[in-house]
Amino acid sequence: MRGKNGQTVSPCGCPRIIRFVLRGFVLYIRRESELRPEESDPETTMIYTLTLNPSLEKIIDVEEFVYDDVNVILDEKRSAEGKGIDVSRVIKELGGQSVALGFMGGYNGLEVEGRLASEGILCDFTRVSGETRTNINIHQQRKKMQTLLSAAAAEVTEFDVAILYNRIKQIPRGSHMVMTGSMPPGLNDNFYAQIIAVLKNRGVRTFLDADGEALKAGVLAGPYLMKPNIHEFGRLLENNLKDQEEVLEHAATYLDLAEFVVVSMGVRGAVGVSRKEKYFVSPPKVNVKSSIGAGDALLAGIVFGLSEGASFKDALSLGVACGTASTLNAGQGVCMKDDVYAIMKQVSMKNA
Repeated sequence: MRGKNGQTVSPCGCPRIIRFVLRGFVLYIRRESELRPEESDPETTMIYTLTLNPSLEKIIDVEEFVYDDVNVILDEKRSAEGKGIDVSRVIKELGGQSVALGFMGGYNGLEVEGRLASEGILCDFTRVSGETRTNINIHQQRKKMQTLLSAAAAEVTEFDVAILYNRIKQIPRGSHMVMTGSMPPGLNDNFYAQIIAVLKNRGVRTFLDADGEALKAGVLAGPYLMKPNIHEFGRLLENNLKDQEEVLEHAATYLDLAEFVVVSMGVRGAVGVSRKEKYFVSPPKVNVKSSIGAGDALLAGIVFGLSEGASFKDALSLGVACGTASTLNAGQGVCMKDDVYAIMKQVSMKNA
């Protein structure tokens, strides 16, 4: 039947287009509820990683980059990247499993998810309308030079944030939540702090590795463990830190907010403190190919160790071994299990 303006309406008087939209909304809500993890036993532990600003990385090799001419691509590699994603990769390499959360959009987002699924990493990303950003690294083989082209991240909407936030609130008790990396446009710097606050009340251990205002706000919310690097920690303190003793002194002041504080220091290792323990951790000397992602590997080792019931000392040793092992490979944040446990035997732990 038809209404006054000629529109086709249902017997109940609703235009068909409205019924179509409502039906789509109901199906969407039903799908979202099916994706939410069920409440689990308090003893059940699961690791979740959060990557708010992932990317599709393209590494392109050319003989030499010539302007205003056609440049033949000799080789192209593509990979899914992001700090939380790197943490998930290391956890999988160690024999664990995690669920990767975050924002993902467009064709790039589909490719990122597909590549992660092919690696055996569980994904539960929130789809957004914007396109997941792309980073392009151009290697010139003849000149041995590289140029990085980095696209801006797409802005997320309040609706996108609400969907992800409600997913995170359903994380089961006894789980471990890793928050690391930068925020996309449209997201408030207090987002990590909000997550920490809501998950603490649910008995979820939160691990924070951030910078700037996101780190400052997140720390005040009281994470289970905070892990800035020495430069990020220095910016938090508004102080240029130089040695382990100085880092240790300042790290201990945050124990009223966090159960554990770990500050990574590159080739110098890390400082780790709790209310009862204080350690200087030094890795063995290795042939470093790339230090990119080493901090993410270090955090992954700590989280995996603690999730498996290891002591803080042993988890810290495993973390430093993972960070060091990741420097043996040119890939970002990639480490091999055999390398990790070989290096772990050579890690030096000293009581501070």
